[in-house]
Amino acid sequence: MIGLVEIKQEGMPGKFKLAYILPPNPQEKKWEIINYHDLGQVDQNCDELIDNIENELQRGYYEHGKERDKEGVLLVGFSTTYRSEAEESINELKSLAISANKAVLDTTIQVRKKIDPRYLIGKGKINEVILTAKHLGAEKIIFDVELSPAQVKAISDESNLKVQDRTQLILEIFAKHAITSEGKLQVKLAQLKYNLPRLVGQGVDLSQLGGGIGTRGPGEMKLEEQRRTFRKQIDLLEKQIDNLSKRREHTRKKRYDTGIPTVTFIGYTNVGKSTLFNALTKSGVIVKNKLFSTLNPTTRKMWLPSGRQILVTDTVGFISELPKELVNAFRATLEELGGSSLLLHIADASDPMVEERIESVEKILASTGYDHVPQQMVFNKSDKATLPVATRLGRAYNAPVISAQDRANLPDVIKLLENLLDDLVDPSPGESKIELQLNPA
Repeated sequence: MIGLVEIKQEGMPGKFKLAYILPPNPQEKKWEIINYHDLGQVDQNCDELIDNIENELQRGYYEHGKERDKEGVLLVGFSTTYRSEAEESINELKSLAISANKAVLDTTIQVRKKIDPRYLIGKGKINEVILTAKHLGAEKIIFDVELSPAQVKAISDESNLKVQDRTQLILEIFAKHAITSEGKLQVKLAQLKYNLPRLVGQGVDLSQLGGGIGTRGPGEMKLEEQRRTFRKQIDLLEKQIDNLSKRREHTRKKRYDTGIPTVTFIGYTNVGKSTLFNALTKSGVIVKNKLFSTLNPTTRKMWLPSGRQILVTDTVGFISELPKELVNAFRATLEELGGSSLLLHIADASDPMVEERIESVEKILASTGYDHVPQQMVFNKSDKATLPVATRLGRAYNAPVISAQDRANLPDVIKLLENLLDDLVDPSPGESKIELQLNPA
């Protein structure tokens, strides 16, 4: 609520205006302005008006956001090139927000040639976003790009709302889905590495808590103390993850010595890897229609019709622009790829962005050094794709197009694995036709 009083030349109050935000309404009106010709005509009980507005906003939020136990968020997409690019990206951001149990109240997109160093999307647009967020009762604004510490602080100060970027949202999802001590360890390291440089953004405020010229005030000292604590925790977690990598390496070495080939499922998040894994191995890996429902690798034995035993591993899904902090922290998990005889790349045939998703996975494989491992593409969700699209993808990538939920498709996948492993691995135990890349312990 804002009040504006006119002060006349003689110093006496004149006209008065009262403005406040409205909850969602059929007229789509975002604010109300009440005009008074004289301050003495004001007949509003402001405390009562504020209570009524807050109650209406809360009621409007519940009607708009549907569920009371979810945090209401407004999503902001941004691009310096094409609007279509921002639209595709914000659709994925919406899926991420839903996976994080958020209530997505609205989305907006800004396309501009240059990034605003203070507000990213510009002063005018950020004011529009803030007004919409408060009109809808949103508690947080989430941006579909990585924000600088200065931008987070500026937008938070301007809006008095919580601000989050895409990387932070992904880290939050990983933290929520990390069940095992191993997963929690890796997520904690990623969070600390992301937040360490962002402590700098608090430095200005903290340094103003005290201290004179040539001295360090208590704010700066507290910041240094926080940095040291973060660095100590990072060093400790790095050592623990290095030990985890060594244990995993030892396990992979034992598998390699047995001569049992390993097939590892990879692919973009939420393409149905775990569904296919469960169908082939008769396992019970958690399957949810949410991004990153699988974090920790799961390995199961499987017998092929020829009598050959293989190991099948389900891994964490990838995503475009995967935060480097996560790639580094999850190196113990990603190292499973390097010990594989074959990578089975699962893609969603019904996804309009399927080829871009495939490219994103390939980039991550190249950046982590595992693009040398033999790979086979399999398109899933044929039941949701059109026949022309499914046919084109199958021919373009020389890959089967299946539905993991249709057991009639499984023999085709099993036969494919049999043929591929015949070419890659000698049936005799302990004699491999390919040299597996094992990381030194």
